[in-house]
Amino acid sequence: MPNSRNRQNTAQQRILYRLERLAGKLAGRKNRATSFLVLVMVPVFVLTVGYRILNSREATADVAAQNDKLQQQIELLLAQNQDYQAVLENEDPEVFEDYVIRTARERLGLSLPGDQVFIDRALIH
Repeated sequence: MPNSRNRQNTAQQRILYRLERLAGKLAGRKNRATSFLVLVMVPVFVLTVGYRILNSREATADVAAQNDKLQQQIELLLAQNQDYQAVLENEDPEVFEDYVIRTARERLGLSLPGDQVFIDRALIH
């Protein structure tokens, strides 16, 4: 009987050895698949994050430029507002009348009776 036990142990050992080799091969395949996924996914992730960072920097620069333009417009409008306020607060009626006449000429193209109007043909299309 010792022979049959040795045979069983040897058969069991062979089966265990084969199972271990098969498990090792499968684990190696999993490791290779995992390694491949890591090799593919890490650069994709890095490129995606880099692209988003660059886009956010460009957007930030665009917003900053737009902010500067708007700030300049605000300063210009505040200066105009001060001029208008000075005209309104001035008690001399001639200042207000001069402002109205100047505005009518510049913005509306109007003239007073008796004014000589010159038309620049270079400005006419």
